[in-house]
Amino acid sequence: MRPSARRTSIVAALAALLLVVSCEKETHRAARSEFQALMAHPLPPAEQAQALEGFVQRFPEPKTNPYLIRAFTLLAEYHAGAGRPDIAASWYERAIRATPADPDLLNALGYLYAGNGMNLDRAVAVLEAAVRLAEERGYAPRRQGFIKDSLGWAYRKRGDLALSVALLEEANRLAPDVPILREHLADAYGAIGERDKALAILLDLYMQGRATDHGLRRSLEDLGREGGPAMVRDITRRLEQGLATLAEDDRREAEQEGASLVQVTAADGTRLAGSLFVPAPSEARRPSPWTGRRGAVLLLHALGSNRHAAAPLARALAERGLVALAIDLRGHGGSVSEALPGPHQFVEQLNENLAAGQQDIRAGLAYLVRVPRVDRLRLGLVGAGLGALLAARAIDPAADPRPVAIAILSPWGRSEPYQARLSLLDRGAALLVAGRDEPSAAGTVETLARTLGQGGPKPILIDGTGSGYELLGRSEDRADSGDLADRIAAFLAERLR
Repeated sequence: MRPSARRTSIVAALAALLLVVSCEKETHRAARSEFQALMAHPLPPAEQAQALEGFVQRFPEPKTNPYLIRAFTLLAEYHAGAGRPDIAASWYERAIRATPADPDLLNALGYLYAGNGMNLDRAVAVLEAAVRLAEERGYAPRRQGFIKDSLGWAYRKRGDLALSVALLEEANRLAPDVPILREHLADAYGAIGERDKALAILLDLYMQGRATDHGLRRSLEDLGREGGPAMVRDITRRLEQGLATLAEDDRREAEQEGASLVQVTAADGTRLAGSLFVPAPSEARRPSPWTGRRGAVLLLHALGSNRHAAAPLARALAERGLVALAIDLRGHGGSVSEALPGPHQFVEQLNENLAAGQQDIRAGLAYLVRVPRVDRLRLGLVGAGLGALLAARAIDPAADPRPVAIAILSPWGRSEPYQARLSLLDRGAALLVAGRDEPSAAGTVETLARTLGQGGPKPILIDGTGSGYELLGRSEDRADSGDLADRIAAFLAERLR
């Protein structure tokens, strides 16, 4: 070939290569832009899955699609959550073909297979690879523990009981006190006849959940049937002891806070745990001179919290001569049940539980008016976060008993639901508080103060992090504002005097 022809051939090859590289970069940018736009505007799950399927069809190559594996994983998680493990597994398998040495992907696929009793040989194979890769890469012990638990669970499902127990014991040493890992170990102990070990774990887990986990109760019943009448009696006795210990711990904790443990029953039969704070004898001798009766306040906590968060403010109220009752809203603290075992379940059916939460407030107010010398015409509310919204909803002129003063801490949600209710109170009967570092709540407080007009509540904005009852003990950035707990207590004592 002549030199000129050779140069022409090289130039053409370089041009073709540059064209390919340029196309790859454009495809990479397009894939990145489309995926980020998809994640920035969440769709309903089914629609998002459909959009992701279109995305992986348009950009099917890992080399030019930096989000291909993530899309595969999201599709797998969607179908697994929708009860289609076979389709979920197919998406995980596609992800693993694209990146075969990812321990976390291998773990996800293997655990999906094992959890659904599918393709157990494949489950064991991918999980053994995941364990080996995690060890080689020096994963943290806790992270390794989760992967070894998956492999131990796959062994258990396949019937390799000795291997299962050994690996699940190791997983629990690496990642201690993880409920699902402990459940797996208890199941494996039961399978090899170590029923006492299984029983100890299951009972401990059941009591940690305040005897609300239906699955654990069923496991205990199954263990009793397998062990015979003697084990049934032993389980019954230990359950009774556990419940008695739980009640005693609750009583002792309330007393350490300066309260008495009480039980409040809502109209639908839901039992609520409460801490009742009453004035000390020296304060009890100072009721309002013209009635001989005193005011009372119901305190409500934030989502995911419990009544103990309100204890410092409840004590401050009692020191000013008011009766104070802090309750655990249903699904929280000591007010959990099999139907509503925790805050997560509360959120899953939020609208229904917000409506049911109004029963909790009515029950708390009704309890307060039965306390000796409490005046049913002088009731107040304090609510933080979720409790603030529920407290505002409880302001109803037609209700009996009804609150006549309210303190709102870190309100949850927009201002509109609060505005309509707070406008039903007398001027100056509401106190609004938020932290400066919680923009949504601070904005709601400022909007309410502005829209409720002259003579209405003025916002109190507190410096520092935290929200709700976490703000207690702090002051406004004013020298004369005083401690927030004392300021709220003083406000309610004045309004309910």
